[in-house]
Amino acid sequence: MAMISGMSGRKASGSSPTSPINADKAENEDAFLEEVAEEKPHVKPYFTKKILDMEVVEGSAARFDCKIEGYPDPEVMWFKDDQPVKESRHFQIDYDEEGNCSLTISEVCGDDDAKYTCKAVNSLGEATCTAELLVETMAKEGEGEGEEDEEEEE
Repeated sequence: MAMISGMSGRKASGSSPTSPINADKAENEDAFLEEVAEEKPHVKPYFTKKILDMEVVEGSAARFDCKIEGYPDPEVMWFKDDQPVKESRHFQIDYDEEGNCSLTISEVCGDDDAKYTCKAVNSLGEATCTAELLVETMAKEGEGEGEEDEEEEE
């Protein structure tokens, strides 16, 4: 009997991992897993944890945290007084696979005193939550320190 590469003269029993029967079975399992993944219910975005108002001292960092659910995964946007926040060294945006989302503002200044909104959008709808950042400035203490510095220089 002639040998063909990868095949023996015996009839395929289906027990070999390379047999066409097992290959079909593996394809069917993959297709089934894809169908299960596709069957995840579509849900419009909603917040399971909303951002909260906070008060911080000028020069420190502020962080708004929230958690978002929804499928398909929502697109997340942040706004400061209804204007889009652009990620930079000053504004850092994080969003992980579990839906945890945060906006970190480094070295807060008086200009950061505003209302911040997190907006989540997918094909089924949108959700927003808003909180206020109050920045405590130390102008009075700073003025006194400035005068002392001038006196020391003389």
